[in-house]
Amino acid sequence: MSTAMTEGQRDVLSEAKIRLYHENSVSVRLTCPSLVLGPDDRPRLQSMKILVFAVGVEARGIDELGLTRSKSGWFDSNRRSPSGPVQMDPPDRHEPPRKRDRFKGWFTKHLTKSSTSSPSRSQEPFHAKGSRLRTPHPPLGTTAKPREGTNQASISEGDAIENLNRDEQDALDNPASMPPQLASTDRYTVDINRERYSSPTYEAPSTGRKVYEGVKTTLRAIERATDVFTPLKSTAAALLVICDTIDAYGENREELERLLKRVDVVSSIMASWPTDASQGAEDRFSGLSRTLVDMQKLLMRKVDENRSKLERTMLTAQDKQEVLKLTREIELAIELALFEATATNERRTLQIVDGIGWIKDRFRIIEETNGALCNVEGAIEFLWKSELLKKLGSIDGGEYNNPERGSECVPGTRLSLLSMLLAWAEDQLSPHLFWLNGLAGTGKTAVAKTLCSKLKERGLLGATHFCTIKESELRNVYLIIPTLAKILAQENPKFGAALQQILADDGSCRNPTKMQLKDQYAKFILRPAEQAFRPDEIVVLCVDALDECDDKEAIEGFLSAILSQAPTTSIKFFLTSRPERALRQPFKKFDSTQHKSLRLHEIDAKDVHADITLFLDNYFKRNPEIYEQYRQNWPPPEIEKIADYSGNLFIVASTAIKYITSSNTSCLDRFQEFTQRTSDLKSKGVDDLYRRILSEAFSDLEEGEVKQIHSGLSLLVTAQKPLSVHDYGKLLGTTARKVRGAFNALHSVVQLPEDGDDKGSISIFHASFFDYLTSEKLGTQRWAVVVSVAHSATAEACFRIMDSLLCFGVSGAQTSYRSNDDQPTLLSIATELVYACTAWGEHVISAGVDDHWQSKLRDFLSGSMVLHWLEALSVAKDVQYAYTILWRLAKVLGPTELGSLLSEVGDFAHNFRTPISHSVPHLYLSALPWYAAIKKPTQFSFPGFKGVPKLHHRPLGGRHVLTLNAGLSILSVAFSPDSKYFASGDCAGFVRIFNVQTGQEVGGPFTGHADAVLSVAFSPDGRKIASGSLDKTVRVWDAQTAQLALDPFIGHTDNINSVGFSPDGRYIVSGSDDETVRVWDAQLGQPALDLSAIQTREVRSVGFSPNGRYIVIGSSDKTIQVWDTQACQPVLDRLFIGHTGSVRSVAFSPDGKKVVSGGDDTIRVWDAQTGLPVLDPLTGHRDGVQSVAFSPDGSHIVSGSYDKTVRVWDAKTGQPAMVPFIGHSHSVSSVAFSPDGRHVMSGSDDGTIIIQVWDVQTSQATSDPWWGHTDYVTSVAFSPDGRYIVSGSLDKTVGVWDVQEGQTALDPYTGHRDFVFSVAFSPDGRHVASSSGETIHLWDIRTGKMALDTPIVGNGSRVAFSPDGKHIVSASKDKTVRVWDARTGKPALEPFKGHTGYIRSVAFSPDGRYIASGSDDKTVRVWDVEAGQPTMAPFEGHTSVRSVAFSPDGRHVASGLRDKTIQLWDTQTGQVTMGTFKGHKDVVNSVAFSPNGRYIASCSYDNTVRVWDVQTGKAALDPFIGHTRGITSVAFSPDGSCIASGSDDKTVRVWKLPQALGARGSQEPLFLHEYSYGCATIGEDGWLQNTNGDLLMWIPPFCHEGLYVCGLQEILANVPTTKIELRDAVFHGEHWLRCGEDLPLGQPAAEYEHWPLTRPTTYLSQD
Repeated sequence: MSTAMTEGQRDVLSEAKIRLYHENSVSVRLTCPSLVLGPDDRPRLQSMKILVFAVGVEARGIDELGLTRSKSGWFDSNRRSPSGPVQMDPPDRHEPPRKRDRFKGWFTKHLTKSSTSSPSRSQEPFHAKGSRLRTPHPPLGTTAKPREGTNQASISEGDAIENLNRDEQDALDNPASMPPQLASTDRYTVDINRERYSSPTYEAPSTGRKVYEGVKTTLRAIERATDVFTPLKSTAAALLVICDTIDAYGENREELERLLKRVDVVSSIMASWPTDASQGAEDRFSGLSRTLVDMQKLLMRKVDENRSKLERTMLTAQDKQEVLKLTREIELAIELALFEATATNERRTLQIVDGIGWIKDRFRIIEETNGALCNVEGAIEFLWKSELLKKLGSIDGGEYNNPERGSECVPGTRLSLLSMLLAWAEDQLSPHLFWLNGLAGTGKTAVAKTLCSKLKERGLLGATHFCTIKESELRNVYLIIPTLAKILAQENPKFGAALQQILADDGSCRNPTKMQLKDQYAKFILRPAEQAFRPDEIVVLCVDALDECDDKEAIEGFLSAILSQAPTTSIKFFLTSRPERALRQPFKKFDSTQHKSLRLHEIDAKDVHADITLFLDNYFKRNPEIYEQYRQNWPPPEIEKIADYSGNLFIVASTAIKYITSSNTSCLDRFQEFTQRTSDLKSKGVDDLYRRILSEAFSDLEEGEVKQIHSGLSLLVTAQKPLSVHDYGKLLGTTARKVRGAFNALHSVVQLPEDGDDKGSISIFHASFFDYLTSEKLGTQRWAVVVSVAHSATAEACFRIMDSLLCFGVSGAQTSYRSNDDQPTLLSIATELVYACTAWGEHVISAGVDDHWQSKLRDFLSGSMVLHWLEALSVAKDVQYAYTILWRLAKVLGPTELGSLLSEVGDFAHNFRTPISHSVPHLYLSALPWYAAIKKPTQFSFPGFKGVPKLHHRPLGGRHVLTLNAGLSILSVAFSPDSKYFASGDCAGFVRIFNVQTGQEVGGPFTGHADAVLSVAFSPDGRKIASGSLDKTVRVWDAQTAQLALDPFIGHTDNINSVGFSPDGRYIVSGSDDETVRVWDAQLGQPALDLSAIQTREVRSVGFSPNGRYIVIGSSDKTIQVWDTQACQPVLDRLFIGHTGSVRSVAFSPDGKKVVSGGDDTIRVWDAQTGLPVLDPLTGHRDGVQSVAFSPDGSHIVSGSYDKTVRVWDAKTGQPAMVPFIGHSHSVSSVAFSPDGRHVMSGSDDGTIIIQVWDVQTSQATSDPWWGHTDYVTSVAFSPDGRYIVSGSLDKTVGVWDVQEGQTALDPYTGHRDFVFSVAFSPDGRHVASSSGETIHLWDIRTGKMALDTPIVGNGSRVAFSPDGKHIVSASKDKTVRVWDARTGKPALEPFKGHTGYIRSVAFSPDGRYIASGSDDKTVRVWDVEAGQPTMAPFEGHTSVRSVAFSPDGRHVASGLRDKTIQLWDTQTGQVTMGTFKGHKDVVNSVAFSPNGRYIASCSYDNTVRVWDVQTGKAALDPFIGHTRGITSVAFSPDGSCIASGSDDKTVRVWKLPQALGARGSQEPLFLHEYSYGCATIGEDGWLQNTNGDLLMWIPPFCHEGLYVCGLQEILANVPTTKIELRDAVFHGEHWLRCGEDLPLGQPAAEYEHWPLTRPTTYLSQD
């Protein structure tokens, strides 16, 4: 500070705060040492455009430099000193330069005369105004090297400090005397990004230097001041000790420098503290002071006076780490108290908070974020809009900044705790999980919100999820990780891209919210983080109030998932909760180095008390009535008493504030009276406060008023989500005004929306209020809430509202042609109805499903109300609630009549959730008609509706109940105990659950296995499924959620071939190729028995006896053994020996007396006690037996084999009980009887699951005529009169179908021993030729017998009749074409040779003179029949030729090619006559000309039939789509009206062409399939729509294959088929609501509107 000086004196600036201003307004703040300004310094300053400022004094330009303020006033510093220019002491040669010496060097270099020239302006870096700071000055803490030749002088340091101390005291005595320019023009900007400085003039400081002496001087002055705000004195004192201690011991230079910057700012703030500082500023410094004093004490413990100075300096490694940690926490405490932070592009800016406004604009600190989330440059897609991310769910309200989650900590409170938490978050080496736990009301959420806010400022916050008991979605553990992952994906594009890839590629992630928690964490957090974040990039995820989640087991799983999988990046989790057992247990299982925890309720009571006092002070000071009363003597003693009363619970203090300030009377009176009502407030706590509030609320009330408040509290406790004032009124049967009146006296514990806002939600401030209201300790208190009674009352209210508001058409949907979202008017229903419809079930379950509620449920389901309920759920977008709650209720009731009814209605809602959810009118127009068509007679029936489509459904014929194409090899199947569902395990490692009746997948896929699932089994109660896999693990799944119920059972070292539950469900047995059998505890997942004594080879099959005591084992060593689980030894000394190959399957009989086994090609039945056979081997299978099982009554045995058959045997006689079931095209891997004995199920390597009916009454499988092919259809042909179609198949049969009747005309021809590849009708229609391998069979169509005594032996892969019927042409792999005499079966000509590849197709010309053949040699050849020679050179230019056909006039040959195209050839020239026909997307397998020759039909493995115009080569019609697999053969009917196609889907379909449909004239079609093909189509979503896109009907997935669509005349196969009759389907579109009306009797349907299907405008020509 400068003082007035006489001639010869120097102006001394000692330890002053200096501002160096460049001409472009770039400022750098430095703390300078003692400095003497001589009279010759002005020119140099002027040349540099430098301004000098000293402790609140600024020279405002170079011309004003002479005017400087001192203690005695303003003086002229231009008086020359005879002593010449500035002289400075050189630094000590043996010690690092002190900070004052560095700046002496800097000023000597720039402000004194020397031999070096003054720096010119061109040498100074230029900075445009407003640009980012890139100053040439050194970072603080670097050393200035003086230039050579500079003159240095010394000055007494003591004099300089003394001089400064006087001036500083003057500034403190009169802070208002500081110049007005201070707050508005000075800016302190420190950029500590060291790599940004390139000046070679400065060196890094040494580690032993002193803290800024000027800062310490300022702090000492503040500490000694007598009239300074008290917390400033204690802060200054603490900082002095802290600086000394850290300077003595600290070794981390960077951390020390960071602290010094903050201490410097703090000293400046305190030095300029005004007398009228705001309350907020005082609060902040009060909290900071208290925190720093505590930290000072911790540091002082490191200073042991009994240790030498050297010993104190040489700390242990642990001490040094603690000092470093405390240093960082002190920095953070200062930041939290005084700074606001913003993060941008890897940099963080600290700005002083608004409350310290007099100095706010002067200071700014810029730092590297060093690990914060970075902004990614460049355009990015909005990843959160991705369909993949939508799978993660959409949960709102869990954000930390949601005001409904309460407020943050009051500024100045919790500084020590928050700084410690921030230090943990920023430390890359700290544990990746921090658990902050505390009793209810200790302020966990406020701390979490504040921490999140500070992490956000620093760019470290990744995502948050604040749980709450108030909302179902926010208390579901399985939604936490998906929600966090989705938020991270939205915030970080790299993370989002990585997450999307996982969701797209990983089949186990199809249903993210149903996955195992460990897998959720690994796949949705850890794996994307590894790709998105750098190893040093810190990302903190916060989950608050985890204890408020419902599922305590899931909470344990959540914590175990995080603790057991340490991230490879700096992903961290911050969790808060009460210290409940479910949360404590997982932490005990893991090393403490993996986590860190703190009990909030055990923090030093003194600190908590101080924070609560500050919290109370802050809030009450904002109340004008209270503050004005005590303004002169603030704070009043009542605040201290309330703080004492609150103990360590912030919720008590918060509730007290609300109680006092929400009074309808004087807040002041209640404030003064609050602490006078009890003599010992401190011991009572929150329960006493709740009691007081409720006692007051319930006092002096009429009985009706008491009932009203109690009803409100009961609803508050039981509500499944926050409800509005309006909803409370409706549910309580009162008005919104009365609801407000009931809760008005409870403002301190219940949050009400503002007056007039009846849509706002009512909620509680803290979950402890729930605990209090429902506590059994309340006994008969009028406000006590009995949970079950309250739920019953709320359930009654829900049903009352549903009874009142539900009705037909409640949705308000105006048209059935549009989805709910596309209705002309937005669909909506009353909010109270939404709640009632989506919550009544939980209330009923919680109330207890007693007789009253069972009766209520029967009434609900038996009428139309249940349908109206589904309507409302559709509008509410929550149809899932229907089946979820009905299934839950069914499980509660168990196997009862009502339980079955609930389950069936739940199944209906589940199976038809798509149409109900998508377009509510289709509940009546689609769901109900389909349900009525496919349901069993014994199933529940809904009310009927008129004017809707009528469905004619034909189920599978014969023994079939269901054939399901699962798409993957099925390796194991199992029925659920109730026989309603079955589970499958497949080669992809998935477990799935299906509905037995419909085949619809209702559970899964259960994902987790890394390889094929070889065995599955239901638990006896049906709640769990066990699976064994090639991945060597056993897994146990929750059948309802598709999640793992336990961690995988690990122990086997090879494939697990078999698993099974014990009859009581307590144990699981597993057998493996590792030659061991293991028994596991099904509840714990741990080994339960030691069966290591078992001596065997690879174990193929295991199973428990019915009493659970014994285990049967089948192994690859051809033996069977039975073990006693209690004695852990074999039952017999001998093995069961008899099989000649590996024993692949074993099972006990239901009475436990017998064992059945399957192995080689036999089934054997043994006496379980003696090990001897009880029957001769059961023989009949032609290949190895893979699976065997007993029927529930033990009378029959079912077996499945490699020979593709399923057989049922009489268990007493060993004889076949039925004809073998032939339906699979590959080996049968697994068989099972249903527990009710009605069905047999088989799974196969062909990907199909087939269920057949077993006649319980006769113990015989029902026998029916042949219903269709059981393998691929390879060839089709029409009879000459068009009445029949003949088909050949890989099932080795030839089928003959009646086209008009749509069913088989004769039993199949079954004489072939190999696949049938080709069929053909003779021209007279009397015979059918069929080829199979090396033989050709000729059949009499009338008798079904062979027309020839023996088959024609020769090449016979493809056959065709000559036009006169006398000859048959065939072709095969032997590359020859052969012609046979059709009457004798003898060769008629020598073989035609010339092809060099497999001949795929042959055809006679219409006149019979020529034969065309197509081959894999890429040629078509035309042969002269008489000459046996080609008529010309081969037609070349093909790829492999799959089919050939002559045109009716014989002038052209069409060829279908492997390259997906068709070519048309001129038979006279051998040239292509038309360009290539393109359109198919796969191999063209077959081509055929129409009878008039104008069109070509073709089929392909792309599952389509196409019709082409011969003249143009263009498509004449849209593709016919209906087959579900590749199509192998097509044929035109003789009259050209239809096309037949055969397919790998085992069906023959007949398509009606448009010209035939046009012949109907004006007659309206009665069925959908009578309309022209293309009038309506089925989309992938199952919706049948017309050409306008109108929604006509939804088709269940399992009915797509067998639906008669537009233009489809017949489906000839054993598949369930459905025809849609439209005769009475007259209520649709805008008239859909009339379906609820009765049609007038006798009124003709023509007067009503039929489906809007456009008739074809053009037809194929028949000329």
